[in-house]
Amino acid sequence: MPIEQVGLDQGRMAQLEREAEKRGVTPEELAAELLRRELANRTKPRNPRGTVAPFYRKA
Repeated sequence: MPIEQVGLDQGRMAQLEREAEKRGVTPEELAAELLRRELANRTKPRNPRGTVAPFYRKA
């Protein structure tokens, strides 16, 4: 996988390739899975913290 397509430095690219080899998938598949997981984590609805204050309209 050309490094220009992914935007990773050489160290991160090598780490991605080693991990993909360990898991028995291609680096492209592993990168796609990691991106899907990160996107799901960032967009998952979260429970509100603390109490919810009521909205009062100014008169």
